[in-house]
Amino acid sequence: MPQFHLPVEIGPADRSRFQWLIAQMDAHITYTVFPAPVLTMLGIEPAWSQVFQIVGGGQKEVQFAEIRVRLEGQERTTVCVFGDIGSRPALGRHALEAFGLVADEASETLVVARLKLG
Repeated sequence: MPQFHLPVEIGPADRSRFQWLIAQMDAHITYTVFPAPVLTMLGIEPAWSQVFQIVGGGQKEVQFAEIRVRLEGQERTTVCVFGDIGSRPALGRHALEAFGLVADEASETLVVARLKLG
């Protein structure tokens, strides 16, 4: 799937402030990723960590927090990974699904998902 970029606002769960960023829409990753320095600047602190297996071998401990994301006129809470310095801002499947959106490859836009219950 081609990946494309859109403006988003992110902030702490208490909604005290927000920052505009350009984020890659990436349905190949599960969680949203923003560089740790950006999250720290917004007053967002890690809430938990988890160890992941790295492709090719090894493990890496990753820190997480819940953040607020504003996208296309809507706002949701989503899980966010504290990315390395210089990591690319990206919205993953978890965030896109929280908004009820999917990426439309042809138009490089987000469209309303056909949601299923049960």
